[in-house]
Amino acid sequence: MAGRQFSFFMGPSDQLAFEEALCSSGEIAFLNDWPLSAKPDQLATSVIEKFGEEPFKILIVRKDDLPRIEFRPIRGRNEFSCDVFTQPIVEFSRFPSIRGGRFIRAGRLYRIDKYWGEDGKLVSKSPEFIEWGERLYKLAKASLTKVEQGCYAGAEALELRKAGVAFEGLDIEVGSIKG
Repeated sequence: MAGRQFSFFMGPSDQLAFEEALCSSGEIAFLNDWPLSAKPDQLATSVIEKFGEEPFKILIVRKDDLPRIEFRPIRGRNEFSCDVFTQPIVEFSRFPSIRGGRFIRAGRLYRIDKYWGEDGKLVSKSPEFIEWGERLYKLAKASLTKVEQGCYAGAEALELRKAGVAFEGLDIEVGSIKG
């Protein structure tokens, strides 16, 4: 089943306001995408504080759903993962960094509200998750400025763009700049 997503561009200083918007959607937790155990590994913040040392993708979950979140071992690795298709989670890909002083990659929020079960029947996630997901997206978008092609951007990202830093995928082709 197709997921629901939207993309955005952020500079480093845009992260805190974006996190505040996400948190205003309700009682949420930020989780490590690939913890070292089956137990959800909660993060204190979604803000990347040490660029290059923290993973770009994390998960957002309603605290009410935390007891139901399942992480399963990744074969051949000492890490676990959570299935976005079946679990009540939102993937949060964070890219609040300027690559080589030339471009910013898009981040995104991604979720799936319905999926095909093993029995071939359409399965809907809980109404509470779907309602929260809609609220989360609405508040996140409201904290940013809409730019062309339906993407959004934070204030610092927009200033950087005015100063010549490209938005990858909008101003330049994805992967067209090496390094």
